Amino acid sequence: MADENTLLNSDLESRYEKYKGIIKNFTLMSDIFMRNVFKKRECLEYVLQVIMEKQDLHVIDQIIQKDYKNLQGRSAVMDCVARDSTGKQFDVEIQQDNEGASPKRARYHSGLMDMNTLNPGQDFEELPESYVIFITRDDILGYGLPIYHIDR
Repeated sequence: MADENTLLNSDLESRYEKYKGIIKNFTLMSDIFMRNVFKKRECLEYVLQVIMEKQDLHVIDQIIQKDYKNLQGRSAVMDCVARDSTGKQFDVEIQQDNEGASPKRARYHSGLMDMNTLNPGQDFEELPESYVIFITRDDILGYGLPIYHIDR
């Protein structure tokens, strides 16, 4: 019995060390870590408050890995889609690679969000303001700024 417990403890310690090694390399740029951080409304809310420069921004719901299907073209799985207390919508994308953060990709994501917002018969004036946010490891635009706000 003691040998069996020793083997179980040894296996557990081995697994613990393995996962500890994996976890120590996580950053917000790690997809699996980001998913778990943004599950906490307060964490996502803080990130959006900083980026949008609005301390009174309050997230009322968020969906991690939101799948937008497009029957006539390319679909997309967005990292985190959220809505604030004023009805504004946000798509927050974590990009480790520069080529994934292109303006045309942001435009496409914006279009998918718009297409999936209104119900048939709903007036276009009801379309909420929306934002596509790319959080990147590198300075994609190269102007040395930590945050860029780009209007359509």
